[in-house]
Amino acid sequence: MRGIANFRGKTLKILMRIIRWHIGRLKGRAINPLIATFQLTNRCNLRCVMCNIPNNPETGTMPLTLFKNIAEELGGLGCCYASLSGGEILTIPGFHEYIRAAKRHIPSVNMVTNGTLLNEDAAKEIAKSGVDSVAISLDGMERTHEETRGLPGSFEKTINAIALLKRYSPGVKIVVNTVIAPWNLHELHELTEFVSLLGVLHKFQPLNPHPRFEGQMREYPDYGDMEFDREALVAFLRFLLTKKNVANSRYFLASIPQYLFQRAEGGLFDGPCTLPTFFCEFRENGLMYPCLGGAGWRNGYPASNGIRNTVGSPEYAAEVKRLSSCRACRNSLSVCYIEPRVNFPLANFLRYRLLNGAPDSQTHPG
Repeated sequence: MRGIANFRGKTLKILMRIIRWHIGRLKGRAINPLIATFQLTNRCNLRCVMCNIPNNPETGTMPLTLFKNIAEELGGLGCCYASLSGGEILTIPGFHEYIRAAKRHIPSVNMVTNGTLLNEDAAKEIAKSGVDSVAISLDGMERTHEETRGLPGSFEKTINAIALLKRYSPGVKIVVNTVIAPWNLHELHELTEFVSLLGVLHKFQPLNPHPRFEGQMREYPDYGDMEFDREALVAFLRFLLTKKNVANSRYFLASIPQYLFQRAEGGLFDGPCTLPTFFCEFRENGLMYPCLGGAGWRNGYPASNGIRNTVGSPEYAAEVKRLSSCRACRNSLSVCYIEPRVNFPLANFLRYRLLNGAPDSQTHPG
């Protein structure tokens, strides 16, 4: 009964904050972060072939004291959801303190991990932290996953991490994240069935480019010229529509062929982008962005100046206005940006989620 009461209480908090956001928009309040994502560290124990974040020569981790201040201010502004990731969040000593700090002020908190460092002690700390969901990366069956992640034994470690979470945190929602790439497409049907048998949710992200950092020593390959098997991809996406544990919206899945084979058009990609009016991101260096991708990972606003002061500043408002005409998502289809836009605000939820306003394309899997 206590778990049901907590769920209902959290849902009510989220609903009230969403209602206040819509009322604020009607009154002309342009910016009020409801969703926040954190790259708490760019340190990672893996070197995945599609990720360039750990190659940044300026390594660091957001101090816990700064994070606590940010979380408190975000909660006061009505933030409903925060996702904590890296790099690899489990490389941070006392990582669970960040989760606890977020949960004190934000109703729903997610953490993202590759799972290889998630041992029994970490699983117990996650259980006590109050986190609502954990996303774990899995990019193929054993050989493919380990070649992608660059660590022998990482497949078994990740599967074990899921088992530990289910054992010690039975109330936590587990989501497996998978990147769709030319090198794993041939076995994604098998992986999807495997994840379904694990009894967890499954979310997919097409391969997309990462920023390159000045002074990085390790070469980051250009995947732009790699070819997907179009027929196999579309067949796989149609297959995903039959799986009840797939967490992606139909709209996002329908956008993937357009993104990979032609510029994504229509719907979300043609209208003004409202994401920065309810979304914000933070890097390990303490900089805040209304949209990191739209900013090209440049500039940023010091979170130490205060979140309320930042979102209320003319400079931040001007950036949000500039990003309203940004079309970067056409060239980098990110689940972190598209899914929030599909589900929010209410007009988008009705059009793209309930009414399934999928992109008009001959290649979409509808």
